[in-house]
Amino acid sequence: MSTFFIIAIVVIAFISYHLLTRERKKLKKFREEWASGIFSSPEADLNSISSYWFNKKKQLKVYDGVDELTWADLGMNEVFKKLNYTQSSVGEEYLFNELRAIDPNKKESNEALYSLFTENVNLREKILLILSDLGKENYTNSSSYFFDFKEIEIKKTYMYVILALLPIASLLFLFISIKYGIISFIGSLILNGIIYYRNKTKIENNLHSVGYAAAIIFAGKRIASLKDLMLMPYIDGLKKSVQPLKKVVTFNRIATLGSGGSGEFDLLLEYVRILFLLDFISYNKIFKTISAHQKEYEEVWTLVGKLDAAIAVSYYRNTLDTYCTPTFTDQEVLTFEKMAHPLLVKPVLNSSHLRKSTLITGSNASGKSTYIKAVAINAILAQTINTAIAKSWTMKPSYIVTSMAVQDNVLNGDSYFIAEIKSLQRIIRLITGGKPCISFIDEILKGTNTIERIAASASIMEWLSLNKGINLLATHDIELTEIAESIYDNYHFREKVEGGEVQFDYKIHDGPSISRNAIKLLEILGYPDEITKRSNVLAQNFTVHRIWEALKGRENSIDSLLKE
Repeated sequence: MSTFFIIAIVVIAFISYHLLTRERKKLKKFREEWASGIFSSPEADLNSISSYWFNKKKQLKVYDGVDELTWADLGMNEVFKKLNYTQSSVGEEYLFNELRAIDPNKKESNEALYSLFTENVNLREKILLILSDLGKENYTNSSSYFFDFKEIEIKKTYMYVILALLPIASLLFLFISIKYGIISFIGSLILNGIIYYRNKTKIENNLHSVGYAAAIIFAGKRIASLKDLMLMPYIDGLKKSVQPLKKVVTFNRIATLGSGGSGEFDLLLEYVRILFLLDFISYNKIFKTISAHQKEYEEVWTLVGKLDAAIAVSYYRNTLDTYCTPTFTDQEVLTFEKMAHPLLVKPVLNSSHLRKSTLITGSNASGKSTYIKAVAINAILAQTINTAIAKSWTMKPSYIVTSMAVQDNVLNGDSYFIAEIKSLQRIIRLITGGKPCISFIDEILKGTNTIERIAASASIMEWLSLNKGINLLATHDIELTEIAESIYDNYHFREKVEGGEVQFDYKIHDGPSISRNAIKLLEILGYPDEITKRSNVLAQNFTVHRIWEALKGRENSIDSLLKE
């Protein structure tokens, strides 16, 4: 007895030491990440991460937010990756959904949690340890359990229970006949093995998903056991929701006996699990428990995800030189001071007071597109994670929609122009639907001829100015600044040429652009003088006379034209 007691103490001490060592290593890593503002994580599988967003969208039928084109135009996948300091799959799925689920009518935010995890280091680290144990696994689709729950239910579970009892019952024959007892025992094990391998494909994939769902419940149980007054509003509801789901954790442990291990004891446990059909029995119990308590599971899932995402936002804020919590207004204005683009290492800061309709002009590569993308991204972050990368930020709560990086679609048979007008139609549809909207359009209707482009662009700009919503457009067409001067505020980006190089300040300035650099860039890149000089002559003549000069034939050499 004393020997057994000593062995037990040694085993417990070894396990405790191992757990404490692992915990200390994790804490060291977390503290280094928060001190440096640098973290590394596995490459994100965005198809897996977006599952909660798409499950929710599918379930609710009409689910507004940041649409696919806007998300792609703004490079929001890269923004998400920069924000994704989550420790679990449920956390990153929640965060991804949070960035896309803009709701102008939403009044509450998670600001209290962001502040809590910024200030309370001890609590933050306790939850980080729990979430890191939960970890990340792709394609578990764990949110499907509280949306369209269609997991495979095993019929006639009692048959598996009977088959599992056969090896035990056959041992009773040993008291009657050793020979028949052994034959019966071996026969029942072979029978169960055959049944297991013939039927395991029915639940193999679902066991992976169910296992992660059980891990989420276990993480929720651990978080619910924390003693922290500031977290009590969340913990109270979590305790209540976890209670009817606790048996899922137990059955999942049975269903995973020996899996993942490489030792002889793990192999033995795996054989026990297989030969006694414990996967099928446990899976059905898990299925029925979650099915009977979908609402409770959703609450556990949501809170675990919310806490993980909140820590990620707090971490992101910690990496920023400047950020602010936005101010929201009913007026159609968008005002900010020292705003930065979140994806640039050394961004140029800009301040603006944008009213209902704004037109931005400027030369190639002067910063127009980067500016409007920075405004759009910050407008999304302000409304989703209550954070703007600026000294101050004021806006009307609105949906954000863009038409920027338009591409033709060969598979659908759409030309560039067709793809472009379909992209713009999304904005019109959103506004006519009565939705508050801030639209961002870069190079409006550049896919068609000059006359119709200017005419159609001016008409769309006029329509946008007369309907509800804020609109921000960037263009190379100087004509639009003249046509829309009375209804659009004009701003521009500029450049200067020094030492044969074009230099940009990437700062926004009042008024329309008065400079062009396309021909200058041709000169700098060494285009023939015949081209660049002729380009300047044609441009100057049009600027003065507003009529394009006809091109000359071969009988009039370019050299003679340049001498005129």
